[in-house]
Amino acid sequence: MKKERLGFMKLSTKGRYAVRILLSIARYQHNGPVPKKIIAAEEGISPDYIEQIIGPLKNAGMCVGFRGVKGGFQLSKEPKDITIFQVLRASEGVMKLVDCEHMNCKGRAKNKCAVRPVWEGAAKLLEEYFSKTTLQDLLTTVTDMEQTDTTSYSI
Repeated sequence: MKKERLGFMKLSTKGRYAVRILLSIARYQHNGPVPKKIIAAEEGISPDYIEQIIGPLKNAGMCVGFRGVKGGFQLSKEPKDITIFQVLRASEGVMKLVDCEHMNCKGRAKNKCAVRPVWEGAAKLLEEYFSKTTLQDLLTTVTDMEQTDTTSYSI
């Protein structure tokens, strides 16, 4: 059985796009549900990939979908109540900098690894940072950028 190569310290496209999709919905929902084709055009993300990404976000209670001619997506909560950590957690699952279960620690037990607390501490700092940043913060940034004509929120 071939071991999977694990990559850490890099958010996947899914996590980055999830943030962008919800930000796009937040920007345009004042006119009603935001159609998938609007999000796709705004973000340069294929409609099929949007559909894959939006499912876990709906399951996490961050947005809802509406069918029909005037269908699309709207946030289920205020942008100030959705943190980037929540979005990443819903789209990426458990986020770790390193996976001690798959590290080659030369036979050391996890509780005897001197380096493990460093990775855990760094992961905690990232979680705290992403937990303090909300979609509203990003909306404010977009508004500020639009006023200076430098809008770009791709990550």
